[in-house]
Amino acid sequence: MMSMLKKIVLFPISLFVAFLALMARWLLTLSSYVVAPLMLYIFGCGIYTAYRQTWNQFLILLVAESLCFVLFFGATAITEGIGRFSEWLAEL
Repeated sequence: MMSMLKKIVLFPISLFVAFLALMARWLLTLSSYVVAPLMLYIFGCGIYTAYRQTWNQFLILLVAESLCFVLFFGATAITEGIGRFSEWLAEL
């Protein structure tokens, strides 16, 4: 009886978390199509500023590139965390 009650209570929560995992995965994919070309452009500008030896601009571009990389890594970690939580909830 308690097992059935637990499943009834957890089903809407599990469904909502599965929906969040799907949306997070889609948003990560869509944002990569937008941010990846920007990162390539920043990288190209960084190579050009290193060639021209304008180190202040190179440092700014390096920080911008690192920030984009950290944001992608964080978004991927959050997406994976939501996915694992959704799988764990489905197993209950």
